[in-house]
Amino acid sequence: MKRAYLYLLVAAGLLTGCKNTLQYADVVYFTGNENSPVSSMYLDGPSSIGVSVTASCRVESDVTVSIMVDDGALDSFNASRGTSYKILPASSYSISSTSPVIKGGSNVSAPVFLSIDSLDDLEEGTLYCLPLKISSTSNGMGILEASQYKYVTINQIITTKAFDTGASSYRGTNYFNVPSMVLNENLRDLGVCTMECRVYMNAFYPASHNPGIATVIGQEERFLIRFGDISCDNDQIQIAGRGASLTSKSHFTTGRWYHVAAVDNGSFITLYVDGEVEGQISSSGKSAIDLGWDWEGGFAICNSCGNRIMNGYVSEARIWQRELSPVEMKNNQCYVDPASEGLIAYWRFNGSEGNVVPDLTGHGYDAVAANPITWKENVKCPEVN
Repeated sequence: MKRAYLYLLVAAGLLTGCKNTLQYADVVYFTGNENSPVSSMYLDGPSSIGVSVTASCRVESDVTVSIMVDDGALDSFNASRGTSYKILPASSYSISSTSPVIKGGSNVSAPVFLSIDSLDDLEEGTLYCLPLKISSTSNGMGILEASQYKYVTINQIITTKAFDTGASSYRGTNYFNVPSMVLNENLRDLGVCTMECRVYMNAFYPASHNPGIATVIGQEERFLIRFGDISCDNDQIQIAGRGASLTSKSHFTTGRWYHVAAVDNGSFITLYVDGEVEGQISSSGKSAIDLGWDWEGGFAICNSCGNRIMNGYVSEARIWQRELSPVEMKNNQCYVDPASEGLIAYWRFNGSEGNVVPDLTGHGYDAVAANPITWKENVKCPEVN
């Protein structure tokens, strides 16, 4: 209703000028807020974004609008969206003006620019936000309360590495086991679990290959994310284990990154790709997840059953003992705090010495490569089209 009200108000005002038409008082608001109060920046270095203010009518004379940074608004923004943005450090940005002017005869101000001048004080992988607020107008024109704030979110593009499985035709040549997970009692009865990682496929198994499985991460027969099976096409993602399988509704391509996640909350198993639901089945009545099973070498990354090695790259692999929300999946693809609540294991796959990739949580679930590790260099996260 707020959006419909705004459209009507603007249309009426622009036809007649600022004369309190149709009992509505004329107001100002942040341009674009009728669609979303959020504007996003993706940073790979210093950058800027323009922000303007719109009036619901053509003003007769110049109107100066005052805007300000309101750090205190971030808590309610995070609470309403289930996010964990931090305030953008004042040392990292500048604003070209806090007094945009709507010129007489117009209804939109020239943009003011928020510039990110330095990334030195930004923590890698941390998401930032700068709440901007319209505080007053020079002629006393009202402020539309529902569109009084503009939230500029700042997402850093990280340049990192990823594990390269190598390739022999369609099959990869390297993978990881996690020996300290085998028969570990802390992992044998997980009532709730999220398993996630970023994956990039160079090739799928051919249609003639039976069963055509290219494993991404997990424990065969217990909780596994893979491409392909005799029950689906080889370019579909599947969660398998405990006598059930869940196949993606979509088909996927080589040559691009996906974030994949398997979530079992004890009632449903849900498959997410890039934070969007790809399928769901009931898990009610099934046994708890056992990631400590010792069959075929136990939990593995990029392989299962001895030779189902995927051909591609993997990074940011994690296991959680809680249900992640879609917002968390979308916002934290490139990094999470290793001390995050419920995080069991975390392998960044962003480069390491020798054949071991450490578990950053400190829980000791280090991943050990079957062969010398090859790294894919200059990987961007997130990828922005």
